[in-house]
Amino acid sequence: MKKTSHTFHFPLSLGEGSGVRLYFQQALYHLRENPVISWISVLGTALSICMIMVIVITLRVRIADCEPEVNRSRSLYVPNMSYRAKGDTSGSSANSSMSVQTGRECFKTLTTAEAVTLASNPGKVRVSLPAGAKMTADMVQTDEAFWQVFRFRFLDGKPFTAADLSSGLPRAVIAASVARRLFGRTDVSGQHIELNHVDFQVCGVVADVSMLATDAYAQVWIPYTAGDAEANSWGYNLMGPMRAVILARSRADFPAIREECERLRQKYNDAQEGVEVFYRGQPDTQFTHLYRSWSQEPDVQGVVLRYVAVMLILLIVPAINLSSMTLSRMRKRMAEIGVRKAFGATANELMRQVFLENLLLTCLAGLLGLLLSYAATFVLNGFLFGNSTNAYLSGETSLTAGELLSPWIFLAAFGFCLLMNLLSAGIPAWRASRMNIVEAINGKA
Repeated sequence: MKKTSHTFHFPLSLGEGSGVRLYFQQALYHLRENPVISWISVLGTALSICMIMVIVITLRVRIADCEPEVNRSRSLYVPNMSYRAKGDTSGSSANSSMSVQTGRECFKTLTTAEAVTLASNPGKVRVSLPAGAKMTADMVQTDEAFWQVFRFRFLDGKPFTAADLSSGLPRAVIAASVARRLFGRTDVSGQHIELNHVDFQVCGVVADVSMLATDAYAQVWIPYTAGDAEANSWGYNLMGPMRAVILARSRADFPAIREECERLRQKYNDAQEGVEVFYRGQPDTQFTHLYRSWSQEPDVQGVVLRYVAVMLILLIVPAINLSSMTLSRMRKRMAEIGVRKAFGATANELMRQVFLENLLLTCLAGLLGLLLSYAATFVLNGFLFGNSTNAYLSGETSLTAGELLSPWIFLAAFGFCLLMNLLSAGIPAWRASRMNIVEAINGKA
């Protein structure tokens, strides 16, 4: 009869010491003893966590509160609207952003909101000094409430005021990169620049804004009364270049704000001859705003379900494969567990060792997965965040530490992987710890 032999490593039962440190020594020994299976398990778990974190980061940077869009969670958005002939039931309509007149009548007069700002979409402008440097930048025409809805970090000066807006004074807030490009420094309040050959005075300089802050982004901001926004209208003066962002005092005010928006819309339409505006379900929350495409109302529930389905697939499929590998590895250790029982190890000690071994492997995989997700986010920045909306803009899709960190999602993914690994390793270990010593030594699990 052919004899079989086993090599065991169980310091806890042979008096080499005690404590958690030895459990980890045991775990490191088995990591070196079965390097292929162990590292495949670690890399599989790490990649699973990495893919989930990349998805979460790309979603988080678009919907979570972050500078300067620190009020996303209590903001409502109206980026575009439609108009049609009164009484038209054919579904025919024209779709565009709103005129200054429409924005003032339908949104600026809201009483249930904390603040309302009208702003144009970013447009190209030639920025130059009277006799010096010049560049092309992205410019937004807006109002004084813009600086209340969004929180910019001013490096010098201050924003333009309501008085500047009402007087149509040529004031400009510029980004730090524009100031450095033109003047070589950022303390330039009071200096003059030319925007498309029109003289403007710089009233403030702000830190550069990432293009991921889609509603606050620009490189130059001016009062819309100092630009062409008011004159640039069409469709019976209903349509124009502006969009509205409504800041609520709290999310609980959203229903009241929507009701007042509808009342103001009806009042505005009563004054129109033969045409009427409508909002297609707007104002939107940040998440809905993110997935709205012009006149098409987004299927928010469908979007959420797709995200949930993708994350579950990324968790469950690798977890099943990794659990199978972990189960196979544990079956090979049945003889070791039997010998340890023979030397007096209790069931609790055996289970505690299995837990700590898998905790070590999962922690290693989790740390690796987190680092891989950050690396992938930076390497694939253009692929993840580039789109047709910002393709023509001059800024960058830079990320802050706050946008990268999502501790609760990471802990959820980490905990799920740990649970699957514990079940796949813990069940056979639990069975072996309660088996007859001879059967356990012979590996009959």
